Amino acid sequence: MRDPWVCLGKIVKAQGLRGEVRVRSEIENSENFLLPGLFLRCLDSSMQPVQVEDYRVHKGTFILTLAGCDSMNQAQALIGCELVCRGRQLPPLPDGEYYHYQLIGLPVFSFQGEALGELKEIMATGAHEIYVVQSPTVDSGEKELLLPVVAPYVLEIDLAAGRIIVDPNGGGGLSRAAAAALSGE
Repeated sequence: MRDPWVCLGKIVKAQGLRGEVRVRSEIENSENFLLPGLFLRCLDSSMQPVQVEDYRVHKGTFILTLAGCDSMNQAQALIGCELVCRGRQLPPLPDGEYYHYQLIGLPVFSFQGEALGELKEIMATGAHEIYVVQSPTVDSGEKELLLPVVAPYVLEIDLAAGRIIVDPNGGGGLSRAAAAALSGE
């Protein structure tokens, strides 16, 4: 089982004179900032243990108070660093929900068994996420397939088997009953 470093957020600015930092983050559970065993991954790729003493939300970003960071100069030195933790440290999600790190890199197959490529990115949109599946092609190097993360496109995510099953036509190549059976509905 892989246990990668997961980025909780990136320090983008010093905040105020007392050493607080402004963090841009896509995490949904801000309590993850208080997990034990957090590290700063710095621009030189070094890792430093860090403890978040407090946080608050301000204009769509998070303001964090870090232990030992007591001045604006110390905070400015951290700009560009990422707050990271091991994936195993994150709290479990409800059935049917996944952390992005669990999905990125998984092979993607059509419901007919055709290998479509590897999940490279998950893009956030207003309505739903989009899976970016990248597959090597003989002539042009790489090809991208964009799939909305909704049924009837995504039929099954099987972490134990390490794969994602999709219908790239969104049910167009599969009867509704077959799509429902594959997706467990």
